Amino acid sequence: MKRTVLITGAARRIGRGIAETLARAGWDVVVHACRATAEAEALCTALSTDTGARTWHVSGDLSAQDGPEAVFDDALAQAGRIDALVNNASLFARQPLACATAADFDRQWRVNALAPMLLTQRLAGHLDRREAAGCAVNLLDQRIARPDAAAVPYLVSKKALEAYTLAAARAFAPRLRVNAVAPGAVLPPADEAAREAAGAFPLSARPSVGQVADAVRFLLEAEATTGQILFVDGGQHLL
Repeated sequence: MKRTVLITGAARRIGRGIAETLARAGWDVVVHACRATAEAEALCTALSTDTGARTWHVSGDLSAQDGPEAVFDDALAQAGRIDALVNNASLFARQPLACATAADFDRQWRVNALAPMLLTQRLAGHLDRREAAGCAVNLLDQRIARPDAAAVPYLVSKKALEAYTLAAARAFAPRLRVNAVAPGAVLPPADEAAREAAGAFPLSARPSVGQVADAVRFLLEAEATTGQILFVDGGQHLL
């Protein structure tokens, strides 16, 4: 039987690339989107047509009270089983720390850290009931190794998810493997100032969406691997 993966924030950018890579690799895919519902539905149609994968679309606000649980339960109701989870959905805001408000911290915490934690917990319970094995992959950021003082609410949420990845890998073993990918600056910044802030790349090139997606696939399918943080950043975290 083919395995089914739930990918949050999968309608665009990196999430879309992950969905395309996994569908081509033989996975059935549940595409989550909060607001980009038309794009998510179009992606599902394209994946099914191009790869033969079974696909489903779920919507839901991961920052809402009980939002993560509702998204997982909807995905499970439609697909019938969930074998893996990719926590890709994320909020990013660049702002001076002196200007960051409690609402800024709370909003990014809920989407970037709390939602992945609750979704992973939900998957672990589902796997226990099925007596099955599975995997979760969290999307972090190379900033966890190279702190960015201009994006502290975001950084704090990703550092928390890094710690959770390691703790959950131990807590949920042997049933559930938990790993993470820490991408660098994948998408070219829109302006020169942002491009300069993104920093240099020791490998002389920014990673591609496809390379990040390949790393996610590797961790999903590496059955002897758990508690690992895989940097896919052209070496940015070394600077």
